[in-house]
Amino acid sequence: MSSHDELASLRQAALATLILEQQQEEIDRARRSSNMLSDGQRKKRAEEVRDATSSTYRWLTKFTKTYNPHWKEQKLAGPYLPFPDWPFFPVLLEYLEDDTENVKLIEKSRTMMVTWAITGYFTLQAMLVPEREIVIQTMTDEKGEQPIEYAKHLWQSQPEWLRNEFPLKEGKPVDKQPKNEFRFANGSVIFGIPAGAGKIRSYHPWGYFNDETAFQAEAGVAYDEALSACKKLVLNSTAAAGWYFDFTNDSEMAEATA
Repeated sequence: MSSHDELASLRQAALATLILEQQQEEIDRARRSSNMLSDGQRKKRAEEVRDATSSTYRWLTKFTKTYNPHWKEQKLAGPYLPFPDWPFFPVLLEYLEDDTENVKLIEKSRTMMVTWAITGYFTLQAMLVPEREIVIQTMTDEKGEQPIEYAKHLWQSQPEWLRNEFPLKEGKPVDKQPKNEFRFANGSVIFGIPAGAGKIRSYHPWGYFNDETAFQAEAGVAYDEALSACKKLVLNSTAAAGWYFDFTNDSEMAEATA
């Protein structure tokens, strides 16, 4: 088994354990209380939800948790930790939230957690806005399952009161949904698809996220197909020669001469 497969198995096992623990907590809580809220309590809860989801940065760093498979080696308290409070994240997430331009081009290194930050942005969008269809395109089917798994982990790692505000379709637990889909009760859905021209034609997404664009041979064609249908497009990649390198440099040149 490769190190990548081992990490994926660890994440899946950790998520399954977290789900079981939370389900038992909810059962125990239901036995102790009817959980009925007064009008005042409902108003307070609505204010809490608005605060928690007021920005992607606030939600990621304060109201959900990421998973670190190396927590023991790094001598951390546990595998579930708030999203890192790194200084570039507010800038990155504000850039994603800005609707002035519908195409966002991002270059990264492999240790910056940029893929996870972008996944967090689209996950929160799916939670907040009904009928959001989002497509995440990666190099392979297997890699396409990873951001979907991470989106599910972010939702599952919220406190119970936030999960209750943004329920899943038909109450189906995250571990019972297809590996390449994440569906919400509000009609929103996130799909993971592999690289290739024509792959997005079966979808009509509001949001499109192409990860590691520079390593997809037909990324330019896929982008053109997405451009005609999507309102928010995010292309993200580590450095490599090819279409994406030329595309980002052409965009930078255009901005510089504008």
